[in-house]
Amino acid sequence: MKICIFGAGAVAGLAAARMARVGVEDLSVVARGDHLAAIQENGLTVRDREGEWTVPIEATDDTAALGIQDIVILGLKAHTVGAALDQITPLIGPDTAVVHMVNGIPWWYFHALPGNWPTPYLDSVDPGGRIVAALGPEKAVGCVVYVGANIPEPGVVEHNNGGTYIVGEPDGSESERAKSVVDRLVRGGLTGTLSTDIRRDVWTKLWGNLSGNPLSVLCQANCEQLALDADVCGIMGNMISEAGRVAMASGCDITPDVAERLDTFKQLGTIKTSMLQDFEAGKAIELDALLGVIGELGRRGGVETPTCDMIYALTRLKARAAGCYEPLD
Repeated sequence: MKICIFGAGAVAGLAAARMARVGVEDLSVVARGDHLAAIQENGLTVRDREGEWTVPIEATDDTAALGIQDIVILGLKAHTVGAALDQITPLIGPDTAVVHMVNGIPWWYFHALPGNWPTPYLDSVDPGGRIVAALGPEKAVGCVVYVGANIPEPGVVEHNNGGTYIVGEPDGSESERAKSVVDRLVRGGLTGTLSTDIRRDVWTKLWGNLSGNPLSVLCQANCEQLALDADVCGIMGNMISEAGRVAMASGCDITPDVAERLDTFKQLGTIKTSMLQDFEAGKAIELDALLGVIGELGRRGGVETPTCDMIYALTRLKARAAGCYEPLD
């Protein structure tokens, strides 16, 4: 089986290293720049509770040379997929499974979802449906990840906490291709779980991301600081409640436990959200798939989202002024 990890950043890079360590068959990674050069020269290094270890792995930026794969694992943030389509598509054949490890509402969201949806895509995630058209929603396998990791230097993944990868088909079936992804993650020492309701898993993680991440940028505050401010918690709670009504109107029968979600931020302590880390590093923030999409789904479903819309607008302007946000084309 040919498996390619496209975008070997922290989360997907950890999965790649773990699978390579146990000899998962015909495995390759696609990276770029200094990160690619370091992997090609020295292998992919992981720093975790076991210490520091390195595995050799095929690494390239030439996807045409790799050819069609059985499984392509996308480690790209939502707002970067469109620009990478020309490089991704040489890896995709008629039977390729595309597993996108991504935060927020995914580009395949409406595939196999019962109901009458006006278009099979969302402009805040996939403007004009370019990703859906290029990759094919029938190839998508969902993946929700709970991993704390970062890239401290090229060629190195630092694994801080977590290690759970939830994998599931959009139609809820227990397919062989989804099982094969879970199996290889588990063989690598990670926690792989097969889900029969992957959209529920998407929304469950999104409650925290859509509220805490943008507010952490607006306030430039860590998780504990957000959690200890009653007024900020009230705003976050309103955002989660609005998004809960949006989820119900978008084909997912799930109600968030607002108090539990807010308590999670207190438990995280002084950790900075990934969005705040990107903002402070001058990187583009992952805003539309986490929060902008809530307003779009709300308008489709007739659900008002005033708090989410306000925080989205404020965060978008602050990030754009700092060079950390550009609208998707």
